[in-house]
Amino acid sequence: MIQFLYHDGIQKEIAALGRRFHNIDDGLSAFERLCEKQFHPTNPQPAIGPGKLHRISQNDIWTLWKIELIVPNSGLRPNQFPRMWFVVKGAIIAFLCITSHIDNYNDNEMNLLALSRVSDLF
Repeated sequence: MIQFLYHDGIQKEIAALGRRFHNIDDGLSAFERLCEKQFHPTNPQPAIGPGKLHRISQNDIWTLWKIELIVPNSGLRPNQFPRMWFVVKGAIIAFLCITSHIDNYNDNEMNLLALSRVSDLF
């Protein structure tokens, strides 16, 4: 029912993180299943804790979110899990960018990168 899209940029970022965290694909699959409940277009149900999901921006067409992506069996503590930005537009969820605190990212720069990638897709 929900269609998942991956921006070209995030596919490269996932591949780079996958070399460090071999179970990142398992984390993405689990997150997709949670999204199917949380962002269901006609019957949404809370599936993601409010402390893990952060709304960054929205307009009449889409909403931009940031999540702490759980990577199972990675040895990471919860505050070390990668952060992933994605946009929800009706029944479409597009994953935009992902990074890790290990890489010492800047929140504002990542928000701007995610917003620029939204314009690539919608």
